[in-house]
Amino acid sequence: MKREPKPKKKRQWPNVYARTHRSGETGYIVDLGLINGNRERHSFASKAEADTFAETKRVERQNEGTAALALSTDTRRDAAKAVGILSPYGISLQQAAEYYAQHVLAYRDTPQVPEIAKRLIEDAGKNDRRKRTIEELRVRLTTFAADFEGRRLSEITVEEIEEWINEEDWSPRTRINYLTKISQLFNYALRHRWVDANIVDRIERPATEDKEPGVFSVAQAQILLRHADQFGLLPYVALGFYAGLRSAELLRLEWSAVSLTEKSIVVGAQVAKKRSRRVVEMCPALEAWLSPRIRKNGPVIDLSGFRQCLDGLRAAAGLDEWPHNGLRHSFASYHLAAFGDAMKTATMLGHKDPGVIHNHYKALVQKSEAEKFWALRPS
Repeated sequence: MKREPKPKKKRQWPNVYARTHRSGETGYIVDLGLINGNRERHSFASKAEADTFAETKRVERQNEGTAALALSTDTRRDAAKAVGILSPYGISLQQAAEYYAQHVLAYRDTPQVPEIAKRLIEDAGKNDRRKRTIEELRVRLTTFAADFEGRRLSEITVEEIEEWINEEDWSPRTRINYLTKISQLFNYALRHRWVDANIVDRIERPATEDKEPGVFSVAQAQILLRHADQFGLLPYVALGFYAGLRSAELLRLEWSAVSLTEKSIVVGAQVAKKRSRRVVEMCPALEAWLSPRIRKNGPVIDLSGFRQCLDGLRAAAGLDEWPHNGLRHSFASYHLAAFGDAMKTATMLGHKDPGVIHNHYKALVQKSEAEKFWALRPS
């Protein structure tokens, strides 16, 4: 009768084996196998040391297994979902947890953005920085901090800063100046261990060639207002010229936000570009142009065929091109020239920094032209 071969004894983990070195001495290796994609081996001079280390690792593995079995069903379910999310990237759940602990949890008790900005500005004063430097820090960082209130610098992404800085009314130079101050804020936080990197360094600065905002002349404004109604765009043109709303805001605005009784336009958070609510006063010129067409509800602008209507209005007015946000830029220029109050103009436009108004709209039009602009009325 043929004997069945004895099954091979299963090798115990981790594998411990002897190795003879070139010197002739014998050492012992503990092979833990693949750990995070790399084979891990440990060398020992004696068999006893190697066996002790191997046994320690066996106990650790057993404890880890016991701990895993003790996890609740919900935790195991979450772990399975997490592995599914991470596996396409070749990242283990442990690696993800370690990264989260190092880059998120480590900064959860750090000051929020407004507090860090406040400390940086105060320190600049204590260090006898120039008054102009401190004021520029205050204006730009206060603006940034207000839009990121309730956030920590460690939570903010490059994409968020890029989206924030691409304010359509800001020139390339203004964007560069803001990025410079925000970068200083991150460096300040980095020195205090409130962030682990200055992510602003990864944002490409725009070209510095500044162009003056495109502004309609009084004659062009008069022609646009005269022809706008035949294309269904009188509210669009009037609100742009005399309330300074952005093109995108006009396309989202509802009639319920426009009140002749209160003489105001509420640009709600769902309409405003940066989701910052503001109320714009309705001037007499806007009231005169808007009152015949105002409704109780519904969208102010009919989006169907809007582009074709705008092209038709441009052609009827004899314009070769329509300046980017030309209605809003015209409002800003004529408002500043007529009333000489940069803060008031900035408030109407939804800007927190009156310096932007001075830098981009001052002296674009004469006061005499501004007076004619605000006097335009339906015939």
